[in-house]
Amino acid sequence: MLEIIYLLLIVLVSLSVLIKSADYLVDGAADLATFLRISPILVGLTVVAFGTSLPEFIVSLFSIISGKADISIGNIVGSNIANIALIIGVCSLLTILKVKSKTLIYEFHFLIVSSFLFLLLADNNFIFGKDSFSLDRIDGIIFIIIFIFFLYYVFKSMNKEQKSTKKEFKEEFKHKNPLWKNLLLIVGGILGVIIGGKLFIDFASRFALIVGFSDAFVGLAIAALGTSLPELATSGIAAWKKHGDIAIGNIVGSNIFNILFVLGTISLFKPIEVSRQIIAVDSMIMIFVTLLFLVFATKRKGISKKEGAVLLGIYLLYMGFLIWRL
Repeated sequence: MLEIIYLLLIVLVSLSVLIKSADYLVDGAADLATFLRISPILVGLTVVAFGTSLPEFIVSLFSIISGKADISIGNIVGSNIANIALIIGVCSLLTILKVKSKTLIYEFHFLIVSSFLFLLLADNNFIFGKDSFSLDRIDGIIFIIIFIFFLYYVFKSMNKEQKSTKKEFKEEFKHKNPLWKNLLLIVGGILGVIIGGKLFIDFASRFALIVGFSDAFVGLAIAALGTSLPELATSGIAAWKKHGDIAIGNIVGSNIFNILFVLGTISLFKPIEVSRQIIAVDSMIMIFVTLLFLVFATKRKGISKKEGAVLLGIYLLYMGFLIWRL
């Protein structure tokens, strides 16, 4: 009983650190965008997305080192599902998420490609005709090459958008902080979400393993939810503050980072065996919610509360399915 209380206390503390750190991160990122005369969406796609994807990277890397591939892959697939179905769903209930930047529309292509690329490379039957599922170093190189191209494209878009950004966002953002303070807020916020996310996943996973859950469930549900908390806190606060572009950009960028950077890096570090069940079921659900999100986001250049409720409902059904599958 005392151990359960102790674990609960650590989880609550980690959540507090996450939320406060996310608040600092959004403030610094939004103000830095105005200071540099660039679109806030580009900050969300790079600095914020990278910072909030670091917990996935840490958990996946430690899982591979420990020989628990199901936790690693489940963490990435489950996090991408949670990022869209749970986080976009929650954020759209707080405010209508409008897509103002053309760059975000263009980034959707990378989101689709990365999602399908994971399925294509993990299933060896597509390329080699083998009845096996894995990601090796060649797959990792492919992920990293596309990831580098993604970064190049983002920064190229940044230069193109500088001319129109001042007019586009002048009513929403007013520069208020000096550069050093914005950088301090961003760096401190990133460190905070990493620490908070790491504490949460450590103690939540310990509880799950004591209960006797499988590695796949820990990865798809516990680890995925835990490592998605930085995205939830950051995008939720951004949505609450009416920074819809940062909220959506963070999720799009984070999902791209999760597959291309995280899976690419750990595949280079060590070949990964992928669960047949994760490929056959969970990765398909990831692709489905990704496509549904893109339909909602591009139909009227924004996601309504009703559409957000649909996404949230899908996530709750998915969680129920994971519990039933135990």
